[in-house]
Amino acid sequence: MKDSNQIRKLVAECKRNNQKAQLQLYELYYQAMFNTAYRIVNDFDDAEDVMQEAFVKAFSKINTYKEQAKFGAWLKRIVVNEAMQWIRKNKKYIAYGLEVLDTKVYEEKQEELPKADVHSLLKALSELKDNYRIIISLYFIEGFDFEEICEVMNISYANARTMLSRAKQKLKQKLIKEYGFTK
Repeated sequence: MKDSNQIRKLVAECKRNNQKAQLQLYELYYQAMFNTAYRIVNDFDDAEDVMQEAFVKAFSKINTYKEQAKFGAWLKRIVVNEAMQWIRKNKKYIAYGLEVLDTKVYEEKQEELPKADVHSLLKALSELKDNYRIIISLYFIEGFDFEEICEVMNISYANARTMLSRAKQKLKQKLIKEYGFTK
């Protein structure tokens, strides 16, 4: 757990271009942001590049950070946006790495899906079409709300709700039919 007072002080120092403070924030958030990038781009080297670009962008725009949101959430949005840009640019699509999955958000929202172990869930997700995998990842794994999903995927609110509903239905079908899970 990160100390919010420590984060606030580091952010203030970063706003003064203090490179030591930038390094400290980087070290505090590196692993979580790498995991997020990796879940989206599914390649360690590419995830590293995405994460580095996201940190550069974050530090260059640190003065736009408002303390209404937690710094980690603000930074994660930048990482996800960078990863989505990378996917569009490189025409590569989302996949999931078991070894870096943080299941906390998924477990909180799992009542919306059949009870399934993480391995089966990820296997079923990998078989969905790209937009469905992305929206389920953002909603169930990253914990994004619909406004954030709309912004990241550049779609309307109605489209996001419809796409998530269809994606959940397809995932449920796969988990029940192909993996033998029940609601």
